[in-house]
Amino acid sequence: MGMGIEGKQITLDIAGLGIVFHSPDFAQHISEGDDYLTSSYSTEQQVQSHIQKGTIVCFGTGTPGTFILTFHTGYPEESFLQSCEFKLRLGLHCSGGHVCFRDLYDLMNWHRDCPNRHTVELEDGFYHVTLCSNPPESGVLGDNQRVLVYLQKLREMPPLAKQGIPSLCM
Repeated sequence: MGMGIEGKQITLDIAGLGIVFHSPDFAQHISEGDDYLTSSYSTEQQVQSHIQKGTIVCFGTGTPGTFILTFHTGYPEESFLQSCEFKLRLGLHCSGGHVCFRDLYDLMNWHRDCPNRHTVELEDGFYHVTLCSNPPESGVLGDNQRVLVYLQKLREMPPLAKQGIPSLCM
């Protein structure tokens, strides 16, 4: 990948019950101030149409709070993956060289601008995204909860589960 995402961290304070990530290219159709969540991103079918293309990808956290995302290339070691209470695989299509991570509720009152601190630079293409997390030491989900985000570049969009709205912390 060559863009040095290894160990990069993004801290997100979310009011919603999930995190959404996308390349800004794939959100061009959303107008400033739009409530895209209500109009186009609330039914399983609407969410799945994005998930399967890797354009605007979300995962449920089950709670608002502070989540610390740490980025790595490749796939996690199988033994580490098994040791994590929460895990989820998604796909991502990167276009334009970067990906923005934000509160799912940002979709309710859309602002195009994504702060640099919430952006990861990535080569354009398709990625398998593996999310791994455990409950924080306090036992309270969303209390500075760490989420490891592994990105493995692929030739095409990976096959993904076709049901439901993806959830990490269930």
